[in-house]
Amino acid sequence: MNGRDWPSRVRRLLARPPDRAPSDDGRALIEVVVLAVLLLIPTVYLLSAFLRVQSATFAVAQAARDAGRLLDNAPTLAAGLEQAELAAAVALDDQNVPTDGLSIAFVAAGAGCDAAPITPSLAPGAIFDICVSSVITLPGVPSVVTGPRNTVTGVFTLHVGEFREAR
Repeated sequence: MNGRDWPSRVRRLLARPPDRAPSDDGRALIEVVVLAVLLLIPTVYLLSAFLRVQSATFAVAQAARDAGRLLDNAPTLAAGLEQAELAAAVALDDQNVPTDGLSIAFVAAGAGCDAAPITPSLAPGAIFDICVSSVITLPGVPSVVTGPRNTVTGVFTLHVGEFREAR
């Protein structure tokens, strides 16, 4: 073997297939698909559930705020309560939260929403909390697993204006 034959010998070695096991062609695709199923689907579900809870939380907070503002500007308590319920329903509907589980309660300022409800007053200087609660569902989870009532609650403290005319 002389020094000139080595390029042709290298070419011959590179041209013939090696004597070894079959190649791993296509296995990376299978691994990517399996990982996508195992990681992507649960991630998308968790993100969807988190966003559902976040939108419901925002909706009830906005509903409580809108209900309080309309109640404060209402000419009578009855008209204010009616406007507050409509505004709360619209706020929930804006965030695609079902309004069938909507409830509005009035409690003493600083008390929790599970405290005894009070009758709101539009007397100047009156202070009370407006609690708006709504039932939410998680996507793909039956209520048997999560319980009958998953609720989110928004609270707004209403301070009736001191210079409001008594009506």
